[in-house]
Formats: sequence, C-alpha cells, structure tokens
Amino acid sequence: MRGHPLVLALVAGLAASSALLANPARGGAAWVRFDDASSVASARPIVASDVPGDATLAALSVDDGMLRVDGELGLARGSRWATLGAEIAPDGIEAGADLSGAAVLRIRLASAVARPLRVRIKGSDREIGNSGCYPVVVQWVSPVAADYALPLSAFRAPGWCGTRATTIAQTLRAVQRVEVTANDEPAGAVSFSVGRIEFVADDARERDVDPQPARKRQESPEALAAAAPASRLVAPVAAATSSATAVPRRRLAAAAPAPTGASPNAAPPTPSKRVVCEFSARYQLMLCY
Repeated sequence: MRGHPLVLALVAGLAASSALLANPARGGAAWVRFDDASSVASARPIVASDVPGDATLAALSVDDGMLRVDGELGLARGSRWATLGAEIAPDGIEAGADLSGAAVLRIRLASAVARPLRVRIKGSDREIGNSGCYPVVVQWVSPVAADYALPLSAFRAPGWCGTRATTIAQTLRAVQRVEVTANDEPAGAVSFSVGRIEFVADDARERDVDPQPARKRQESPEALAAAAPASRLVAPVAAATSSATAVPRRRLAAAAPAPTGASPNAAPPTPSKRVVCEFSARYQLMLCY
C-alpha cells in the first residue's frame, strides 16, 4: 500500500530535522546568534558571590552582533569566590536537543582586557546546575573578538563535585544552555562579549589528553598568555596520521570547515581560532589558550 504524499513528506522532514540535530555541522545553522537588541532575551544574567556585593551587574546588552556583559567583580567584602556572566539558551535549535554528534564548541568571545572566562555546557538538572557540576572549561580571551574552537572532550566537571559530576557525553544528550562567566582575576571592572555559538561535528580526529598529569600547568594565566609562540604546539588542520612521531601531550583541535553552499549567515565570517588545552593546577580545570 502506497503512503499518502503529504504523510511521506512530513516523515521525511522529521527525519531530516533529527539528522541535523544529531549532526550539528551538517546544517551550518548557529545554536544561537545575537543579531539585534531583542536577542538579549535568550540570555539570563549570573551575578553571585558568597558575600553579597562582590559581584555586580551594570548592563546586559547586545552590541554589534554580540551579547555584552558589563559589571564589577572582586573580593573586597570578604568573598571567597565571585562570578559574573550569563547563561544562554538556543534560538536555532530547541533547548534539550541531543547534540551528541558534536565534537567542538565554536564560540565567539572578546574581553575588554585579556582574562580567563569559564565556558560551561548545561543540561536540565537544576540541582547539578546550581552546584556548578556541569562540564566546564577555562578559555583565555583577548580583546580582539575571535571564534574559539573548543574541543568538547576538554570539558569536565570540577573535581570537588564527586558523585554529582556529570560528563560531557551525558550533558550533550540534552543541552539546555551555555554559560559564560568571569570568575577570576583581574578584579575590578568586567566587560566581555559572547557572540555566535555553534556545536560542530568536527570530522578531524582529536588527539587524546595525556592520562598522566605529570605536566600540569603551574604558571599563571598571564604567563601562559605571554608565552613565546615557539613554545606552544598548534594543531595542524589535517587529521592526525599514523606517523611514528610521538603524539604531543597537549590537546589540539581545529574547527571543521564551513558547509559548502551555506548562506552568508550560516558560517562565521572569520576563521576559528585553534586552541591548545592543558590541565591547569591553578584552576583544577582544563585551560585553553
């Protein structure tokens, strides 16, 4: 018995939508963009410190295609920690979509002064979210807006989470929000921006993180940022081959190329910034730069 053409068309459309969610890179659509002032509705501010007043929000706005967070951050009132930023819901894909097909988070970031920003991927469990136990990575951000290609395998829950720790594989099955916050030095005025966010199914093979933590970073973020380029390892665009040379211990990742035939708005206008991620003894998290 032949199916009705309309029914067949609907089934085909649903199958295509499911394939797009499972393979984020195939469609070229952003998970979220900030095209106009109304886009600020997709963001919720995060302002917290264990002593009230050590984190303050001055403004949450959209400027030149990016969500901008302005405020103050410090420990002058006696806080042991303070955080300022925003959590962002999607507009290109439904919240809670299964993004297990992604290997890279491509996110546009900039900061008025160079500083570390924490990027966290969050699911729907409120208790885990409130405890800060969804996977996170620390990204060193410069004043120049850039699209950072962060390997999702670098995201992990903080070590102190214990049994509440959630893996990135578990979180990607139902992604609700992406959180970006300033938590660390420098203290004082905070101004950073978050632009287009994409979950990318990067076909390039990623190299494994060294399971032995013998080479943990002890340097400050400032020292990392000032390191000479010759002392860093940068990932080649091509996938790793079966060469006999030793595999570097640092995690390397590059963004997948933009889909062919995509519209001008479907891909970032600038090349992604390839990052190096290492375990930081200072943050007890992966630090990318």
